[in-house]
Amino acid sequence: MAQTKLIDRSEPAVFSRTHTPVRSRLPATLRVPILVALNLGINTALWSFVSNFLSPELGAVSKVPNEADLWSLYSPGARLGMRVFTIWLTWYLNYDFYDVSALTILSNAPFAYLLSTFYDISTLTIAAHVNIEVFSIAIPTYLLRRRSAAHDANAKLRNRFLLNSVQVQFSNALLAMGVYIVVLWAGLRTGFLNLFLVRFFDIPTLEFAHIETPVSIIGKIFTAGFAAKEFLLNPSFAAQPLHSGTTTPTKLFDPSTATLTQTVKKNVWSFTRRTRTLIQQTAILNAFVFANTVQRCMTLNGTEVIGAAGYASVWVLANAVIALWYGWVGDTSADYEPL
Repeated sequence: MAQTKLIDRSEPAVFSRTHTPVRSRLPATLRVPILVALNLGINTALWSFVSNFLSPELGAVSKVPNEADLWSLYSPGARLGMRVFTIWLTWYLNYDFYDVSALTILSNAPFAYLLSTFYDISTLTIAAHVNIEVFSIAIPTYLLRRRSAAHDANAKLRNRFLLNSVQVQFSNALLAMGVYIVVLWAGLRTGFLNLFLVRFFDIPTLEFAHIETPVSIIGKIFTAGFAAKEFLLNPSFAAQPLHSGTTTPTKLFDPSTATLTQTVKKNVWSFTRRTRTLIQQTAILNAFVFANTVQRCMTLNGTEVIGAAGYASVWVLANAVIALWYGWVGDTSADYEPL
């Protein structure tokens, strides 16, 4: 019988099948300028196209800047600066095209509602304005940035089942719509909005505001409800740690030796990652909503800064209420694991 010869071999090497994500070959310093150039190009091209089919309604109610308005809030330079800053900040915050689309819709929603309800601007013109703003920033972002973990079906997330649930997504979009309806309807019925719009705006008509109903408001803020859910709730779901349970901190907090920054962080910012993300998203959203609404309103004839700021604050309040609701509905148990 032949003798079997045993040969000692080392353990076989195991290679991971996970591919290293391909990074953009564009230099970091060129990405934002390219985004700005694409944004301006797409915006100009789309407006040039749709202007052939739309009447000049916006021009009839807008101010015409002159030399005295060179440094005003509504000057072309200020609007360009706001656009560049928005593109830079969204890129810096690693927002993908879903995020920037939702943020753009929410930032333009107050101005769109104002035009529709108080300036009798047609739905077609308002839809063209909002969609052009969304496409001009979403398309370049889609081309230059990969999807975030919340929007990547292959990314492992503990709350992926919530992001994929049609019931959860749709019900929370309806929740956001409900908040917008209540805040706007209450502002119209109590006359609170009139404190800003009638006194500090040159409103051409109040007819549509008087006949406004919750049903008519739904049609105007329907898209904003989904955008609020997308920008506020979903990132907070995605931010929750993959594994449940608590981990022992590497360094215990000692109040006798802690610095002022460490003390403030421990006592004021000691939220879960999900809550911190929700707070951050809300702060960013409201900053953009306030700044964009004030600037857009100041482009209208007869508008004063006080009125523009007051009107923007109503939408800031609505977004804050939505965030509070989302803080409650998204508070899943740390010990819960989906089947």
